[in-house]
Amino acid sequence: MLKLLGFNTVLLAIVVAVLIVCKKYMHSDYAKNRMLLGISLATVLCHYSSLVYHQLLDGSGFVYLKHNPNLILPIYPCNVVMVCCVILGLMRNKNTRAGAFLVDYIFWFGIVSTFVGMFANVDFIRNPTLADFDVTKGILSHALLMLNVLLLPTFGYVKINLGKNLLHIFLSIVMMLCIGLYCNLVFEVIASPELAYEVNSMFLLHSPFEDLEFLTYPSIAGFALIAYFVVFHICELFAFHKGERWYNRLQQRMLDCKRKQ
Repeated sequence: MLKLLGFNTVLLAIVVAVLIVCKKYMHSDYAKNRMLLGISLATVLCHYSSLVYHQLLDGSGFVYLKHNPNLILPIYPCNVVMVCCVILGLMRNKNTRAGAFLVDYIFWFGIVSTFVGMFANVDFIRNPTLADFDVTKGILSHALLMLNVLLLPTFGYVKINLGKNLLHIFLSIVMMLCIGLYCNLVFEVIASPELAYEVNSMFLLHSPFEDLEFLTYPSIAGFALIAYFVVFHICELFAFHKGERWYNRLQQRMLDCKRKQ
């Protein structure tokens, strides 16, 4: 695990250095859009690089694809975050409702999934070496995804507003539920119910941990809503002055409604 910690420390240092440079020199929307799109495409290329590597190595690219369903469909949250980064990067105007939703989804879900993907990397735990291309590639792709995620607050796209943030989180949970149902259905139809159960997109069919059977998508989603509510509340305590926070705004709306009646 020291190898993983050391490697990730170096990667985080590089990410921070890139963020500092971007903050200092990238001010126009054009430059920001190009950077976001470029990093998002680099993440996708890194994610799929194993196919090229195995195909060139011994012609086993399609065999590798068969055993890695996350290269076929976005079965995990980080896969969805990666795709959404590309979509956001292609949007010229990110100051829209769709843009605000994507920003909140990418940042608040991406920051968790990238840290997990880097510091609790399943492939490294199973095969603790950086000499394996697939293991190292998996860590690097999560580091690139983290850079993409952290560029959003660096460029000023992340806004704190508990009501809107929490709504976007709820919509994100619904979105991932639909994607998980779709992915599991596809694998069940084209292959078998057993494969769909093994793929277990979004952890809808069973818990990823044998000792925590209750930890399936509904319970994870419930915990996530509570956790994000607490996080957004704390963020508002720092982002707004007294009398301007979410409960003050809610109280004011309730008073306005009473006056109208």
